[in-house]
Amino acid sequence: MRNIPPDVLLSWPTPNYQDPATRGNALIIVNAVFISLVMLVVSLRIYTRLAIKRWFGSDDVFIMLALIFSIALTVIVILANQVYGWNRHIYDVPFTKIAATLQIAMAAKVIFTAAATFTRLSLLCFYYRLVHDSSKKIFTWAVHANVAFQVAIFISFVCLSIFQCNPVRNYWIFGAPANTCLDEGKVTLAAGIINCVADVFCTLLPIPMVISLQMPRRQRMAVIVLFSLGFIVTVAGIVRTWYIYKSLIAEYDETWYAFPLWIAAAVEIDLGVICASAPVLRPLLSKLPWSLSITSSRFSRRTSVSGNFIPRNSSNKYRSGTTLQGNLTERKGEHEYELRQWDDVERGVRNDEDSVGESQVAIWSNVDGDQDRSRGFRINQTAPLDPEASDLHLETVSIRSLDAVGIAR
Repeated sequence: MRNIPPDVLLSWPTPNYQDPATRGNALIIVNAVFISLVMLVVSLRIYTRLAIKRWFGSDDVFIMLALIFSIALTVIVILANQVYGWNRHIYDVPFTKIAATLQIAMAAKVIFTAAATFTRLSLLCFYYRLVHDSSKKIFTWAVHANVAFQVAIFISFVCLSIFQCNPVRNYWIFGAPANTCLDEGKVTLAAGIINCVADVFCTLLPIPMVISLQMPRRQRMAVIVLFSLGFIVTVAGIVRTWYIYKSLIAEYDETWYAFPLWIAAAVEIDLGVICASAPVLRPLLSKLPWSLSITSSRFSRRTSVSGNFIPRNSSNKYRSGTTLQGNLTERKGEHEYELRQWDDVERGVRNDEDSVGESQVAIWSNVDGDQDRSRGFRINQTAPLDPEASDLHLETVSIRSLDAVGIAR
């Protein structure tokens, strides 16, 4: 615990241990609401992966770890708020509880670091599948660099939180020699700034990958907006960092000024888990009547495979040498390129050598939610397409009935 100057101690009023002024129940309410949302979203994520996609990836393992540490952070912060005076002035906290208050603060910092790191690692594992068969190796190396950065942050921050003082117990001993501890305010502020930078890196990383994909502009923007939700987490991190400065550097009344810090910490961690799970929920949300898949599928019926707009009653023909035919395929598991199947429940897996045009069709097309997920279709460059049947396909033909209507000659 940092030493408080005598003039500051003398300026404080007489302690009130019986009926002190408090910050209210905002911290409890925010933590309860957000942790409930986190548990709901992660439950839907696990259902999507196990019941719809029928596999469990490394990103799901990390998000489960993040959920565990998020719950632990919520429990420990509410306990500290209710029992150890985190919602009152520092001079109204009984002296016998000071040590326990600081021990809980140390534990909370370690748990926060773990929850934030596992959330980012979950996103990065998801990004690995986005770049799995990309020809641009720079994206893969960018993900590698971010993983190394996150691991370094985790190790260094945990060590700084625990071994900030030598011996460690001096952290919670009031009046410990000043030269036995690092400056907590500067260390924690630096950690907060680095944490915000890490959030920005994780948010910006997938956007160039999405921009490089061959997909309709409307859908591309929707995917970019989805990944950009991480900027909300960054804003919460900036607010938390400001209150780190306020409570540990600018003021000596730590518990009073750190109260909004822990609210911002809960919002940052919980929103991080929710935003990291949002892309994975796409197959589940596609079953809803108002989902993006319905809108995009209507748009895609009037769009050629090459991305050129075709009027509903147009007599334009596909270029020679292109045919569309149904094809049964095998699932490849978690190494599938996620955005190839973005538009609906995973409906089949293509070979790594498949063309960009095939990826476009996989993204644009819409499949009945009850259709067998092992079914897919691909573009074949061997036979011409029947122009009359092409109009029929663009307007009404589902993937399930391609073989029945005899669209290919």
